[in-house]
Amino acid sequence: MAQQITDVRARSLKPGDKPIAHGGVSGLRLEPGSARGRGKWILRYVSPVTGKRRDRGLGAYPDVGIADARVRAEKARAIIASGADPIEVNKAEEQAAKTALEALTFEGAALQFHEEQKAGWRNEKHRAQWINTLRDYVFPSIGPRKVADLVPGDFADALRSIWLTKPETASRVRQRCQTVMKWCWAHGMVAGNPVDVIDHRDCQDFRVWVGG
Repeated sequence: MAQQITDVRARSLKPGDKPIAHGGVSGLRLEPGSARGRGKWILRYVSPVTGKRRDRGLGAYPDVGIADARVRAEKARAIIASGADPIEVNKAEEQAAKTALEALTFEGAALQFHEEQKAGWRNEKHRAQWINTLRDYVFPSIGPRKVADLVPGDFADALRSIWLTKPETASRVRQRCQTVMKWCWAHGMVAGNPVDVIDHRDCQDFRVWVGG
């Protein structure tokens, strides 16, 4: 087995140098990047599906360290040993994740966001109120809708009934809807945040405003 790479050696790698074998996993090597001390981890293997040689990228050095690169390569080797191609497996997983995100409803997105964030909210009452207000005022109308299908008017319709009777609650609910859709935007589920263009200009009228 080839001698295992060290950080000292990896940091000395510069553009134009030959790739350095990791030594810990067959076919794993560090290829030089665009600057000294930077590179990219590549696992070279023969696909058990096609019989062709393939290169699987495993991240950039030093963002992915030597130990982490080994772990990633070993996982890929385990997939290969099972008779599958790790590149194709990764593509299938990414497509499945994309499909799941595209099918996510507003209620599902809100619950997922709340689950991820609630540990950072120290006030237990606030944690409960945060999701309960959406459950009470928004889920009945747009909870089952896919986030990708929602438009500003949907949120305006959902909130209109509480602006006159509970303006403070309405403002909080709008903000929480905005936060959920911002999270959806960050995860590539929507192309923008439809709640951003909703404004309450008159307590007698709740409208969608686009522009100034």
